[in-house]
Amino acid sequence: MSVRGVDVPTAMMSFAPDAQAPRLARRFVADVLSGRTDDGSLEVARLLVSELVTNAVVHAASAVEVEVVTEDAGVVVRVRDADTGPLASRAGGGTELDEGGRGFMLVDRLAHTWGTEHSGGRKTVWFRLGPDDEAAVEPVRAPAAAPGAEPSLVRAQRLMRTLVMRPSVQVTLTLREQMAEVLARVLDAVGARGAALELVGEPHPLLVGAMDGGASLTSYELVVDDRGFGELSVAFTGPVADEDAAFLRLAADRLALLAVEQGATRSDSGRSAEQDFLSETTELLAGSTSVALSLTLLTQIAVPRLAEWCAALSVDDRGRARRLTANHRREDRTDAVHDALDTERELHQAILGAASGEGAQRLPFTVTVGGQRSHVVVLPLVSRSRILGVLVLGGPEQLDPVTYMAAVELARRAGLAVENARLHEEQSATVAALQSSLLPAALPDVAGLDLAARYHSASPGMSVGGDFYDAIVLDDDALVLTIGDVCGKGAEAAAVTGMSRDLLRLLVQDGAEPVPALRRLNRALLEHPASSRFCTIALTSWRHDGDRLVARVCLGGHPEPVVLRADGRTELVGEPGDLLGVLDESALELHEAEVALDVGDAMVLYTDGVTERRDGRRMFGQYGLRKTLAGSVGSDADALASAVEHAAESFVSTDLRDDLAILVIRRVS
Repeated sequence: MSVRGVDVPTAMMSFAPDAQAPRLARRFVADVLSGRTDDGSLEVARLLVSELVTNAVVHAASAVEVEVVTEDAGVVVRVRDADTGPLASRAGGGTELDEGGRGFMLVDRLAHTWGTEHSGGRKTVWFRLGPDDEAAVEPVRAPAAAPGAEPSLVRAQRLMRTLVMRPSVQVTLTLREQMAEVLARVLDAVGARGAALELVGEPHPLLVGAMDGGASLTSYELVVDDRGFGELSVAFTGPVADEDAAFLRLAADRLALLAVEQGATRSDSGRSAEQDFLSETTELLAGSTSVALSLTLLTQIAVPRLAEWCAALSVDDRGRARRLTANHRREDRTDAVHDALDTERELHQAILGAASGEGAQRLPFTVTVGGQRSHVVVLPLVSRSRILGVLVLGGPEQLDPVTYMAAVELARRAGLAVENARLHEEQSATVAALQSSLLPAALPDVAGLDLAARYHSASPGMSVGGDFYDAIVLDDDALVLTIGDVCGKGAEAAAVTGMSRDLLRLLVQDGAEPVPALRRLNRALLEHPASSRFCTIALTSWRHDGDRLVARVCLGGHPEPVVLRADGRTELVGEPGDLLGVLDESALELHEAEVALDVGDAMVLYTDGVTERRDGRRMFGQYGLRKTLAGSVGSDADALASAVEHAAESFVSTDLRDDLAILVIRRVS
């Protein structure tokens, strides 16, 4: 290293491109400017030179030259990685900020003016500092010391001042940058070779200077209120003086306070980010009505936000865990996750423990997944004191406290979502089973006749519909077809539907005629103590009379069936009667009509979910039904049922608002 002009207003020094360059440059600037400028300018100059020299060493990897010029108006400092061209004046905040390096950002914030010069691929960065605006009064000077000696009190004051930054500098730096500056000042103060700061939760230490070269290390724990936040290690080339050791203890305390502040700031920021993440997650999970889908979504959400890989298992009523899904940040390693879950005995035991109520666990060992060691967290998914599943998170590093609490909260919310999905699945299964019990498992095969049916619930899986149909073959080969619509939905409507269907089946099997059968059903509905429901029913009884197929039609408040003749004509048949379950026996009017079908003719029975399909003022109606059937003449019963179903559903673009039932009989011979 060479020095020129230390005792004149202009001084210059060059530094080798190594880890010691920033520390030596700081010391050079301090030697040149000491007594020639105010303390504030000196503090900023040392900070900026340290950053710029670090950038030059890291990016240019060449010798660095620092030039300091003291003027009446302030100080000009130039940092160059080689010879340069003429000075190009720039004001602070210029467009060259995007040329890279944190040093440029700090220069822009702290310097009065600054600029860069480019020549032949080489660059010089310069900055100008004026008098310190914060220096309101002349600083108190310590008594002069004997030549070659520094009074211990003066040195102690100087050391203590190095740990306190001026507000203008402090507000410019992030907390981590403040820690780096404190480390650099510590090296300046005690003449150490290097320093390393390891913080709890940080994967990499903060390094200033060089920690190698056979230096002896002195370490100090960062402790606040009996809680450890990390460790400060300082490398010396010789023994450590007692004064320096005491100062380093104070420096460690100062760094501990900065670590506490950094943790608090990070926790606040982290908590805000985690709350946003959890809110979005809750909304996603709430939209799932399937346990398997909920757990699959959970693994997709957790990776890579919380973990490198994730697995989700469901737990049955007997506490048995069954893996449903797994996910890895790298898709090609998902199979490795499955393998680890199958082969790692300790992990398997931890999952069984979580499924049996042992609570959340941070495993004390690592698990190999795809050749990488993973730290694992096992979390039960609990709702209403019942364990519904297990979430397994793995990654190359331990979860920090904020992320771990976010994972625990995610598991809690996922437990509620899985419980809701489970209840929905149970309800859907119950509704499906009950609904199927109200409809025939299959339509009977009757010689010479073609039968088909369609049924759609307006709320599938949510509640039992009120529409039903039935087909009953009697002992004398007669056929009875019924279709009905009970007012409302849900359990009470299902009870009325079941009673109506079963009672009619029993009555017609006992030989009851259509009108008496519906009258008996009306009495049963009126006598039902818990029912305030009414219903409409179309009952048709079919018999062969020689070559004729004759139907006796009785309508209890139900829409008239439509007969489609083989030539394409359509007609409404039956005489409308009163609703069932509303009027007593004396007031109820029911009528019976007779209709015959020739070969190729068909009759379509339906509920009002077909004809009352509407869009504003438009309604599908009996006109739409008859038009659809006329356009499908010659089709078999199944095709006729499909045509009516499709026409009604496509009449408007909205979902069904009412249940829909269709029953078709067609004479084929």
